Amino acid sequence: MRNISQSLILKSYKMKSFIKFTSIAVFSFIVITCGNKTLTKKDSATAEANAGITEKYWKLIEINGKPVAMDETMGSEAFIILKNEDQRVNGSGGCNTIFGTYEINEGNRIKFSQMATSMKACLNMDVEVALKKVFDVVDNYTVSEDGKYLSLNRARMAPLARFEVVYLK
Repeated sequence: MRNISQSLILKSYKMKSFIKFTSIAVFSFIVITCGNKTLTKKDSATAEANAGITEKYWKLIEINGKPVAMDETMGSEAFIILKNEDQRVNGSGGCNTIFGTYEINEGNRIKFSQMATSMKACLNMDVEVALKKVFDVVDNYTVSEDGKYLSLNRARMAPLARFEVVYLK
């Protein structure tokens, strides 16, 4: 009789352990699955926001309220391209190659990080120096209704930099 009692107690204990384990496993699965759906929604919203400004050649046309024009003292046209892959930014400051990363969040919020340039020396680096400062302080962007112009802004101040989209053929 005693062996039967002990056997029943042991089976009962094993059953309770199995139920606890199964409950934890099911709960974990639900949490992970719901978490993935939340990330998917966020990723989808970010991709939607990015669609208007990424994978486009944005030529710099104005910096700190002053027009930017290519001249013989600059090595190349100043521009940026925001790549979807790894949220990379590539471009030129008018002399050196610019590269780094960006992050776009809700409300047209943008942040540039790990920004760097090549190390060439050009006669006129004013535009490039100003553009590098813009990357340090910008916190939001706006796109014109027709999608032709991108402005990088700080708070509600006047645009720090304005770009015009150039469609390559």
